[in-house]
Amino acid sequence: MGGQARESGAPGDAVGVDKIRDLLFGNQMQDYDRRFSKLEERVLQRFKDVESEAKRNLEMYESNAKKQVDSLAGQLRNEKDARADADKEIDRNLREQNQALEKQVRALSDQLSELEREIADRINRNDHLLREEIKQKYESIQMVMEKMFSDLGNVKTDRNLLAGLFVEVAKCLNQDPVGNKSNSERSWKVS
Repeated sequence: MGGQARESGAPGDAVGVDKIRDLLFGNQMQDYDRRFSKLEERVLQRFKDVESEAKRNLEMYESNAKKQVDSLAGQLRNEKDARADADKEIDRNLREQNQALEKQVRALSDQLSELEREIADRINRNDHLLREEIKQKYESIQMVMEKMFSDLGNVKTDRNLLAGLFVEVAKCLNQDPVGNKSNSERSWKVS
């Protein structure tokens, strides 16, 4: 207890205790201090090494990540460009096909119009020819009938001859119930 009182006493006593401790443990303490300093330096150096290695690894990771992102971006741009080119090609093909179809439709429409004109012209020509033919036949028949009427007007017929003619016509009509054209023409020729 007396030793404790001395230590807690004067400040000069504390210096004395430190000197005693230094004498007893001084070499070991200095050795411990050197070891702790070296250990601290090694730990700091190792920490710096780990920090620089981590920094390098992080930079490499960032670099690799950036390269991969750039590569993916390049691939996406290339794919986008390829798709845009393909879309343009498809659009161009569709326009060409559409133009070709329009051209074919116009050509078919022109052909159809030409055929319609030709058919209309043929119908008009045939109509004109038929009208002319009908007109000629009508005029011919009219002339024949006028001649027959004029011949009949000039010729006097006997009642008996006329009655015989009617009897003959009646017989012809009874024989040909359908009224065949050839028989009626023949009977006109006979009379």
